[in-house]
Amino acid sequence: MTIFRSALTQGNLDNNHVYVTSFRRDLPQDTIGGTNRTDLAPKMLRLEYEAQTVDTDVPSDKGAFRARGFFRRFFEATNAQVGDTVLFERLTPYHYRLSLERSDGSRVFGLAPEQRERAKQWVFVE
Repeated sequence: MTIFRSALTQGNLDNNHVYVTSFRRDLPQDTIGGTNRTDLAPKMLRLEYEAQTVDTDVPSDKGAFRARGFFRRFFEATNAQVGDTVLFERLTPYHYRLSLERSDGSRVFGLAPEQRERAKQWVFVE
C-alpha cells in the first residue's frame, strides 16, 4: 500500500486546498490539467473520505488539487489544524482514500462506504 503525505499550513486551511508537490511526480500524467476549469485533465483522480467523493485533477500551474469544496468539507469533518498531515492512501493509480494524521501522531480515519453501512447496523446499549 502506498501512502502519500501533505502537511497542512495556514494557507491550506484558509484557501481549502492541499499541496501535491511532494508526490505530483507519482500521479498519472493524464490527471494534470490546464490552468482553468475549461481545460481539465483527460482523466480525473477520485478522492474519498467517508461517504464523500470527488473527481478532480491538478492544474498544471498549481501544486494543489482543483477540488476546493471537497477539502473544505474534509477540513471541517476532521477538525484539521496547522501541522496536521493529510494522508492519501493509493487504492488504484486514479483512486485515493484520505485520512488525517494529527501533529501528535494520532489519526482520524473516515469509514469506507461499505464500513459505514455496516456501522449503521450496530446499536450500542449500556
